[in-house]
Amino acid sequence: MSRLPPRAARAGFAVALPAAALLAAIGAGGCGRPAAPPAPEQVYRFRLREDPPTLDPALVTDNLSEAITAGVFRGLVAMDPESLEVVPAVASSWTVSPDGLLYTFRLRPVARFQNGRPVTADDVAWSFRRLLRKDTRSPRRWLLEPVAGAIDFAEGRAADVTGIAVTAPDTVTLRLERPFAPFLGMLTMSGASIVPREVYDDPAKPYLRAPVGCGPFAVVRWEQANVIEMKAFDGYWGGRPAVDRILVRIIENRTTALEEYRAGGLDSLDEVPADPGPDLAADVHRYPFIGVGYIGFNLGLAPFKGNAALRKAFNYAVDKEYLWNVLMPGGNIPGRGIIPPGIPGYDPDLPGYPRDPAKALSLLAEAGYPGGRGLPPITLWVNTSEDNRRIAQQIQADLKKVGVSIAIKEVDWAAYLQAVEGTAAVPGQAQMFRFGWYLDYPDADAVLRLQLHSRNIGPPGNYFRYASPEFDRLVDEALAMTDPQARAGNYRRAERIAVMDDAVWLFLNYFESATLFKPYVKGIVHTPLGEFRIPLERLVIERPVAGAKPAA
Repeated sequence: MSRLPPRAARAGFAVALPAAALLAAIGAGGCGRPAAPPAPEQVYRFRLREDPPTLDPALVTDNLSEAITAGVFRGLVAMDPESLEVVPAVASSWTVSPDGLLYTFRLRPVARFQNGRPVTADDVAWSFRRLLRKDTRSPRRWLLEPVAGAIDFAEGRAADVTGIAVTAPDTVTLRLERPFAPFLGMLTMSGASIVPREVYDDPAKPYLRAPVGCGPFAVVRWEQANVIEMKAFDGYWGGRPAVDRILVRIIENRTTALEEYRAGGLDSLDEVPADPGPDLAADVHRYPFIGVGYIGFNLGLAPFKGNAALRKAFNYAVDKEYLWNVLMPGGNIPGRGIIPPGIPGYDPDLPGYPRDPAKALSLLAEAGYPGGRGLPPITLWVNTSEDNRRIAQQIQADLKKVGVSIAIKEVDWAAYLQAVEGTAAVPGQAQMFRFGWYLDYPDADAVLRLQLHSRNIGPPGNYFRYASPEFDRLVDEALAMTDPQARAGNYRRAERIAVMDDAVWLFLNYFESATLFKPYVKGIVHTPLGEFRIPLERLVIERPVAGAKPAA
């Protein structure tokens, strides 16, 4: 996509021209010929179901926040949205030592923050230390834990991170404790974004409402529960985006959002109706999405704590084929496990848990609750969404058929995350919870270790409080493997432990993305990273000009 150069008039600046240049400009228009009209402003409008919980990249763990921060921030490297390869971002190049321990990054001389200041290697080092600092409370500090000295610094045992060094104003090095195969992929995540110290070291924390990054768009307005406005950043190192302004409209109700899309108030919509009808059929874009959906069991609370038979019984009771082929067709694939298709380590032979009421009843008896009798009250938590509500109600109905009664509790996203995550020491209050996890980098590590390793219990990602020494060993061993087939084998074995032995989740689906886009929205990248990671800087809005006549 060709990017448009900065336009002073559009940005609101007055430009003084020398007299000769002014005469030349007048003469170029011909005698009395009017100047060409300015290009119309390009505005792209999309919808979020609710306000993002945070716009601080160090704290982001969800796709609502990522929908905004992905346009505002950049790190040293990025994930190409089509090939899923790691590509240069703020770093124009990097090298890795033969032993796989030393990474050297050279920064682009043109990279600037949205406050106009150049990005330096000191900013990179400070941003990484901020991510690790205990007072930041980042649930994504594990991104940098492979760096030498990172854990000691994060836990207050060292004054600095020995593995982070600035060797020149434009050069930073990261030295790892040991080889770590997915390290570059992890650096593409929002937690590894580079931020300006003078903004993010301010105790007043203005960045919570007005974030500052070095990405293609800057946040200029946030009206809670209404709209977030972003504007193109003229100084973006990748070239000014074609889209001048982005309006992110907060519309909770799905029906209201669809009506707004039909009326022309939205240019895209993330929730596609099951039957879009002939008027919208051409607007539907479907594409793969490397993610997995499930109901999480809280293994820190009764009745799921220490009771794998009960968790297996719930799995056999739920009809995933009905869920995705009848109740909600066209957007998901019935799931058998954790690693989604297309990711190295995906196991097509994993049996999973097809619906089998007889097995469910047998396992309920084994768990100590024959026919569901004696089960304490169980609540399934969901965040506010019509789809989540329908899924929860169907699971409730399936479990009722084997004698299990559950309640459904629906809350907003921020309250939901708090109930699900808990802390490292204390479980969240949600016994069961509807969740989806998209892979930030295309590696089984991005779902197995992040969600299920015992080191990540609590906010870092293991909300289920799952702990298996053999699972941990297999996943840890895979990190240093350089043979892709051997790594995939480790991940398959680890997945079988978590799925077939321990039934850590109620396994529901592998995701597909479906999004409505108006026909005048061009430059759409159908990325497996998900609809909220479609690069906004590549979009071009070609709305028909009012009153224009079609070409002959």
